[in-house]
Amino acid sequence: MSRRSNACVAVLVATAAVLSACSAGSGGARADASEAKRSIVDVVEHTTASIGGEWSVYSGPAAERCDRAGAAPGARWSYIVERVAPAGVDPAADVERVEQAWQEQGIAAERFESGSADPLLGVRGAGGPVTSVGFDAFPQRYSVTGESTCFDGSVDDLRGTGEG
Repeated sequence: MSRRSNACVAVLVATAAVLSACSAGSGGARADASEAKRSIVDVVEHTTASIGGEWSVYSGPAAERCDRAGAAPGARWSYIVERVAPAGVDPAADVERVEQAWQEQGIAAERFESGSADPLLGVRGAGGPVTSVGFDAFPQRYSVTGESTCFDGSVDDLRGTGEG
């Protein structure tokens, strides 16, 4: 190997060692849990702010178990907020606002609607800081449901300590 190749290998090995040391510490899982919780709360709050109105927490943020490909089970945060849709709402316009808000956050969105004569509208998203997020623009009740990315952690520990 040339000197240049040896130098490149040395830099890569040193970088890998630094990254491993950063993630191997005992606080790694807690940092991941806190970051994932902050991310899902931020996405849900950004979504509701794009629509406006008064929202209330239906559930969460709550720790849930999740599966990770090729790894031990992990944890994720689930967060659901809702509001009564006041008279005169425009679900189609609100779906569009949500799509724009998610695009700003790097979340890919896909609209859906029920097959009825007066369809119920919504949008689902994934990517960016979340595993999944959904907005249901039903005339009687709006809701935003989100799941954080799956991280290395124990649901029992998260529930027992209130960490996050």
